[in-house]
Amino acid sequence: MPRTVAVVGGGISGLAACYHLVRAPRPPKVLLLEASGRFGGWLQSSRTPEGAVFEHGPRGVRPAGTAGAETLHMVSELGLAGDVLAVPRGHPAARNRFLYLGGALHPLPSGLGGLLRAVPPFSRALLWSGVRDLLTPPGTGPDESAHSFAQRRFGNPKTPKTQTLNPEPQKPKP
Repeated sequence: MPRTVAVVGGGISGLAACYHLVRAPRPPKVLLLEASGRFGGWLQSSRTPEGAVFEHGPRGVRPAGTAGAETLHMVSELGLAGDVLAVPRGHPAARNRFLYLGGALHPLPSGLGGLLRAVPPFSRALLWSGVRDLLTPPGTGPDESAHSFAQRRFGNPKTPKTQTLNPEPQKPKP
């Protein structure tokens, strides 16, 4: 009798785990547990009545190295290769990335200027944040909470900011 493996969460990682489990030489019985009414986790698209498509969560794959090649192989095996839109490296869609935060789109830093100066929504230059991260000593305990990790790396917040994260994207208002 084959063993049973439970995979908790039907996001992209859980779905990929199921895919690889059932392809094993002696595949187990796989039970996928998902709390919401849909699979995909943060991967989701919504369409406005005018036809504009908004991607919620990751929307691209950079097919470099072994991990990229394996991802593209899995996409092909699943019969999804025809749904992949290849974007050349120099295309504006490859160069311009945005973060939707606080009800507004913010262009993500690109090039040297984005590393040397603070660009909204980031409060400090990314280069200095990276240097500070490299110079921060490791924690001393055997385990550390996420709060303690963030506080050690980024310091105490001057003004507490809260944001409600809604895993189900809101449909755009007409």
